[in-house]
Amino acid sequence: MKKTIANNVVAITGASSGIGRSTALAFAGEGAKLALLSRSRSKLEAVAQEVRKRGGTALVVPTDVSSPESVQAAVDKVVSEYGRIDVFFNNAGKSFVGRADSVDFEDKTREMFETDYLGAARMVRAVLPIMRQQGSGHILNMSSVVGRKAFAGFGGYSSIMHAIDGYTGALRQELKGTNIHVSTIHPALTQTPLLADARPEDMPPAFRSLSPIPVEQVARAVVRGIRRNSARIVVPWQPRLLMFAEAISPRFGDLFVELLQNRVFGRVSGTFRGTTYQHELG
Repeated sequence: MKKTIANNVVAITGASSGIGRSTALAFAGEGAKLALLSRSRSKLEAVAQEVRKRGGTALVVPTDVSSPESVQAAVDKVVSEYGRIDVFFNNAGKSFVGRADSVDFEDKTREMFETDYLGAARMVRAVLPIMRQQGSGHILNMSSVVGRKAFAGFGGYSSIMHAIDGYTGALRQELKGTNIHVSTIHPALTQTPLLADARPEDMPPAFRSLSPIPVEQVARAVVRGIRRNSARIVVPWQPRLLMFAEAISPRFGDLFVELLQNRVFGRVSGTFRGTTYQHELG
C-alpha cells in the first residue's frame, strides 16, 4: 500500500545542498512539512526560502551530527514545532577519494565514520523514541552504490557505506512489526559538491567514464521509495546489474567495473552521456 506524503513531517540532515536540498523541495511539492538540518544556518535559510516560495512549510534547525547534544537538541526542536516526525532522512555526509596506502587515509576515514556512520546512528537513536511513541515512522539512511560494490580509490568511503547498509538492514529487522519502516538508498555517482575537492587522477578509473546523475533524479527516487515503503532504493537502474554481477562472484563484479571504463559500453548502457564528473563541476 502506498503511503500519503501530504502533511507528513519530514526531517532531512545535510539539507543545505545537493541531494538534501533537492529532496526537501521534492517533499515540499508533495505537501510535506519540512525540517531542514545542517551545520550552516545561512544555507538552510536559503533552502527554506525556496520551500516557502513553493507554498511549503520549512523549519531551519542548525545541527552538527557529530555532537550528541546538537542531535538531541535538533530532534527536540522539530518535535516542539511539529509534534511528530514521520520521515527521517539521514543524508549528512563527507567523502574521501584516495588509495588505501595514502598518508591521510586513516584520518579521512575516521572523519567520514564520525559523520556518515555514527552521525546517522546518533540521529536514529534520537528519533526512534518519537516514532515509537507515535506508533509509526520511516527512517531512510543514505548509502551509495559503492556501499554494495567497492571501487578502487574508495576503500574508506566504500567501507563506511557498506557499514551503513549493514546497520540499516539490522535496524529494519529489529523494528519489524512496529510500523516503523526502514530503508537504504544507493545512488550512483551524483552531481553534488561531495567530490568537488577530489583530484581527477585520484578518481576511480570507472568514474572517469561515468556521467553523474542529477540530484533531482535521486530526490524523486527518495519520495517514490518512501511512498512505497521500499527497503532498498537503487538509482538509476543500471547499478542493479553491477550488484547482481557482484552477488554471483566478486570477479564478475570487478569485470563489470572494468566495462564501465569503456565509453562505448557506457553509451549503450546509459552510464555515459557525453560528460564526466569533472565536466559537470566545471
